[in-house]
Amino acid sequence: MVVDMADTHYIGGIIPVVIGGDKQQHPYCRPEFLYLTEDEITLSADQNIRPVLCPKYPTQMPVFAGYAEVINTGKSKENEDLAAAKILTIVQQGYEAEKALDFTEKKHLNSDGKTNGKLARRPSDDEMLTISLSFSSDDGPVAPKTEAAYFGIFDGHAGSGAAILAANCLHEHIKSRMNEVLESVLHLSRKEQLIRASKRSSFYSLSTEASSSEAVQGSCITSDSLIIGALEAAFVDMDNQIIEEKAYVKITGGCAAIVCFVLLGKVYVANAGDCRAIMVAPNKVHLLSNDFNPVYERKRLQQIAYKNNDVIAQHFSRLEYSRYLTSKDLNRKVLYRDWYMDGWAAKTVREPDLKPPLISTRTRKPRLLNTIGVCRGFGDHHLMTANDKVAIKPFLSPYPEVNVFDVRALDSLSDREVVVMASDGLWDVLSNEEVAMIVRSALSQTEFSDFSKYTLVAQELVAAARGELVSQCKWKLASGGYASTDDITVFVIPLKYAINLPKNDDDDDDELLP
Repeated sequence: MVVDMADTHYIGGIIPVVIGGDKQQHPYCRPEFLYLTEDEITLSADQNIRPVLCPKYPTQMPVFAGYAEVINTGKSKENEDLAAAKILTIVQQGYEAEKALDFTEKKHLNSDGKTNGKLARRPSDDEMLTISLSFSSDDGPVAPKTEAAYFGIFDGHAGSGAAILAANCLHEHIKSRMNEVLESVLHLSRKEQLIRASKRSSFYSLSTEASSSEAVQGSCITSDSLIIGALEAAFVDMDNQIIEEKAYVKITGGCAAIVCFVLLGKVYVANAGDCRAIMVAPNKVHLLSNDFNPVYERKRLQQIAYKNNDVIAQHFSRLEYSRYLTSKDLNRKVLYRDWYMDGWAAKTVREPDLKPPLISTRTRKPRLLNTIGVCRGFGDHHLMTANDKVAIKPFLSPYPEVNVFDVRALDSLSDREVVVMASDGLWDVLSNEEVAMIVRSALSQTEFSDFSKYTLVAQELVAAARGELVSQCKWKLASGGYASTDDITVFVIPLKYAINLPKNDDDDDDELLP
């Protein structure tokens, strides 16, 4: 149980009064691409039937992506998951990129930094077709422009307000940040492609290839580093917007967030929370994100508690113990870990050690401060533990981890390589391999020309995690185990179409697309 101290105050210590009233900038809704009527939204909230919702027009989804969702069994009145899917148009604004290197004149550098005396091979005409970027037209220079596929899932808790706002606004922050660096991103991407093309020339040794790769991936500024930085900054911008708007409108709760951003032949997955994304290929599964739960971030959370020891130590023990402690353990030896430790050490149990642990693992899901199951995401700025009034936000981070997957690493690309991105309602009951098996089985039964197949796959995944109703509020998997009682949200994104976005006939800058 948590108390949002910004939402209420007390008159005479008895009557709670909502500050700012019930005004909501973005009232409760379902994703716009579902095209649900008010009556259908009401029906979707039936927690006894738990209908699986899919887009009415699946072939109109961006890049034919599949989507499905289902509400929880009663932990909240509404579905607190939200989602967004868009094609973002990015246009350079207010920044000039450095001039691209002239690769016909620059000499190659050996690992010791000296030239090898040979000029770089001029790329072939075919290579130049794929890497050249033109920023001019008959009317003169125009701003660099490109498009990117964007998908986001926002898993809300303690209300859907933060998730709704993030679903409506995060993509705008990403666009704004990308608009500032697009020209540099495109120039660096072209430069990196030229380097890769040069490495294939006959006079490049294996050692030179290795040193060049290290230079590109090391401390140098790369196109990847600029895109990653834009995503990281956009997540912080989103969290700041929530706290600013919370002073004027009602924004309930917080949310975990995960974004799939596809640009220039690469997939960027930015994750702040316990949602997850994987890439499923016919013969392999690639993990694209890590689950940020309190156990995974144990050291970071303990370090924050260490720095705020005067507050935390009164109510919680920041140490992790090898087992749950009781009064019978006083003056006995127990194994423990602190924020600076990977291994375990022994200590004698004292009275302060019997306080509730900072990270509780006695419940089905680990809990921070015996309250919340996530440690990254948006919102939660005024949340406190109900009994001790310990502020939770200092432990919660809006900073995402961004992982990059280069689609060119695949041996081939067909309609069967997909990114599955879902809220924890799916991953709590299905493993990566189980999800991959369902995806492969469902895709094997569809036709190449059936662009609605990805929505059918998403529907299969949600139905599998929801299970079947066996008694009131009890759902079981087909295998007999407990099914998910949480909100479940799933995207199935085909890479073949995500990296080859359809071009508009009137787009004068279509050469900017990968």
